[in-house]
Amino acid sequence: MTQEHKTRVYFAPFHATSDGSPMSPCGSTIAAFKKAVKLQDWPYDNGDDPSFYAARKSGGQLSWGICRQDVRNRLRPGDIVVFFSFRKFKATGDSEYRLCGVATVDRRVSQIDIWQDSSLRSYRKYFNLVIRPSGSRHGAWEHFEPTLDGSRLHHDWLWRIAEHQGFRKKDFKNLQKTDRLVPRATIRGRSVIVARNYVLFSCDAAETHILSKPPVIAWHSKGQPAEEWNQDKFSQAVKRLTLDVAKQANGRRRSLRIRNSQRAHRHIVFQLSPSETERWRAEFLALIQRH
Repeated sequence: MTQEHKTRVYFAPFHATSDGSPMSPCGSTIAAFKKAVKLQDWPYDNGDDPSFYAARKSGGQLSWGICRQDVRNRLRPGDIVVFFSFRKFKATGDSEYRLCGVATVDRRVSQIDIWQDSSLRSYRKYFNLVIRPSGSRHGAWEHFEPTLDGSRLHHDWLWRIAEHQGFRKKDFKNLQKTDRLVPRATIRGRSVIVARNYVLFSCDAAETHILSKPPVIAWHSKGQPAEEWNQDKFSQAVKRLTLDVAKQANGRRRSLRIRNSQRAHRHIVFQLSPSETERWRAEFLALIQRH
């Protein structure tokens, strides 16, 4: 008897911040994005990863290509990610949590595929990229993050998009310093391979939904070990369908925030059977589409 394939469901909080960096030239797409980040009209990430800004503006697929490579490397078609944003307020040290979307994985491609496959051309205009073709050498790639600069750049950029098997994070350090990836690059005699871990999510309304106005569903007070969920009907329904379901599946309680200050928003993952997945996703999407 073949083993039933189970769907993995992840809860992944991402950091939404106000961008105080200099604006790009007037009228540019980057300037419009940075203005949206600064105004917080939607809780975007500074590098637009996940690509909520690009997907909402273009009507294209939501993608995820820079953050949480440990999750992206494991995702399979049909897996589900529930995205929450968190934003810390400097004045108080408190943080708000918003529910931003539920997304079902369509497929994974590499960031090299984006530049070589004409069917992926639209993603070349997305902001959650870390490489582009280098004009200085045929077949070479250069570190490239459209909306970030200085200390905000991901200096571990190659680690985030490379296959890790047999390597440690520090092994990539010398290559990353050059901001270049040349053809046939190696580490200790082993080839460096750009992984297919740029995730594309389904556009099907029965599988993916991005909220137009992500609601605040919980707050974290400075010094407390975990967030406190709002008591309104919607927030409690979201909690029941997320943390409560994860607890039932995993047999242990978790919150969006944990005590580990270095990884305070470690992802949550659990598995559901195909029939459980369909019921759970349909109920969750019905809830947020009505909101």
